Amino acid sequence: MIKFLDSKSQLFWIVVIVIFTIPTFYQLVRPGFFFMQDDLQALRVHQMFECFKDFQIPCRWVPDMGYQFGYPQFLFYPPSVYYLASFFHLLGVAIIDSVKILFIFGLILSTFFMFLFLRSFFAGETRDKSFTSTTLPAIMGAMLYTYVPYKALEVYVRGALNEFWSLVIFPLIFWAIYQLIVLKKIKYMIFLSLSIALLMLTHSLMTLIFAPLALLWCLILLILKKEKLVIPRIISGGILGIGLASFFVLPLVFEGQYVHLETLQGGYFDWRQHFVSLYRLFISNLWGYGSSGLNQDNDLTLSTGQIQSIVAIVGVILAFISIRKQKIIATIAILLTIVELGILFLIHQKSSFIWERIPILWWLQFPWRFLTNSIFLLSFLGAMAVFFVGLTNKKLAVFFSISILISIIILHGQFFKPKDWQNISDAEKFSGKLWEKQLTISIFDYLPIFAKLPPNRKAPELPEILDGEAFFSEYKKGSNYQVGEVVVRQISTIRLPLFDFPGMKVKAGEEILPHRHDDCRGQEYCLGLITFNLPPGQYKIKAHLEDTPVRFISNIISLTSLIIVLALVFQGRKNEKNFI
Repeated sequence: MIKFLDSKSQLFWIVVIVIFTIPTFYQLVRPGFFFMQDDLQALRVHQMFECFKDFQIPCRWVPDMGYQFGYPQFLFYPPSVYYLASFFHLLGVAIIDSVKILFIFGLILSTFFMFLFLRSFFAGETRDKSFTSTTLPAIMGAMLYTYVPYKALEVYVRGALNEFWSLVIFPLIFWAIYQLIVLKKIKYMIFLSLSIALLMLTHSLMTLIFAPLALLWCLILLILKKEKLVIPRIISGGILGIGLASFFVLPLVFEGQYVHLETLQGGYFDWRQHFVSLYRLFISNLWGYGSSGLNQDNDLTLSTGQIQSIVAIVGVILAFISIRKQKIIATIAILLTIVELGILFLIHQKSSFIWERIPILWWLQFPWRFLTNSIFLLSFLGAMAVFFVGLTNKKLAVFFSISILISIIILHGQFFKPKDWQNISDAEKFSGKLWEKQLTISIFDYLPIFAKLPPNRKAPELPEILDGEAFFSEYKKGSNYQVGEVVVRQISTIRLPLFDFPGMKVKAGEEILPHRHDDCRGQEYCLGLITFNLPPGQYKIKAHLEDTPVRFISNIISLTSLIIVLALVFQGRKNEKNFI
């Protein structure tokens, strides 16, 4: 049996793990859409596609969110997955199907990248290149990473597309770091920069959570491998990654003062409400579609996965036993176990004194978001358990792995299904009451600061004439602009159905008009809409979001970083020895 397993190619085993991943997503392969807590995923794709149609790249402002007064959605909300979904839609795929495809691809790719990382790690750290020492631990680590309750929660309950896709990128970053330190090739520095940029463009909070873990991984490998010469390449890869993502990151940091952020830390999103008990972390296998927090039903699975935890414990015990034979792998297992315990502590209420003293953690909202790091490390430790068993008995390692696989599929596979299914199309999703509801969900998040509160009614189709006499013969709303023809018979005050925001410019023909946002006549509270005066005449009016200095500089940094990466690829391909 062992000879048969050894004879199979890596491609064969990749196909096998993809087949084993099918039960996690097969229920998505049908017409319609499913209910999720973050029911904005399809709308975000819809709005990103509006940017595509107007060639607004990078997309920053969208037309319909904010109750159709316009919204700086992708100035502050990471855009990467929505670019990909919009590309699918550009090819003719329905928007709701594009969202489902992203969830399916995410489940497959997170499994594949975990396998890639673990296979490279074990192959690089052991002289025995047999199936049970390299491929089998990688397969089981990938399966443990796939059939974990938190992934089912991210997809089928929360619908947290960005956060879920961060789990795709975690093993990719660990793989790039490991390969760069061990093999020292330029191509892995490029992979590192691309994966860092992708994480930053996928979920800001997951970047905050994962960055310390990635740095620890670097430090552990550098010390154990006694490598110093590769440090400049690691730093360069990190800087390039940040540079590539600068078009999003710099405006996020420096222009956050221009939007309402207070709702992101208050009320339901107050971190104090969302610690998880030890029972729910390790013992409970309750599954539900509810919410976490005080005064909530707490019908929400926030578990590390019972099998994942047990197998990880086996892994660290065997690491202590095997430390003389496999010093590096065993040492890594022990160190990562310590890190895992620290992460689990941050999820428990006993760590509240740490949260109180580190305000940046408050932005995480839910301490249980650290489960992303936790399940990644537990899967890594579980793979090590299979590796250590294989050192003593290869057949036992195979049967141990089969037992794990059967257990996680039976215990956790049942969670990978939606609560409700809606037989709807794009046309129904983006019309009627469903459309109205989506326009106002989370409307206070990133609301331009000049608006005191969110609008309580949909934006009018035409600008309002507050004073004087004027009429619009035509008016059009684009993704980041509004344009129209107006005839003014006497000096008029005109208020556009568009939030004011830094970078907004108003033109009458080629002339830039001064505008304000504090004329709030007829409003229950000030919405901060663009308002200006016009003398008699006929005008073509255009209000348009332009780049501020921060946005312009960030675009230049990203473009420069991309040119450097392309130059490195070109240079590396000429120097095959160093690149490949």
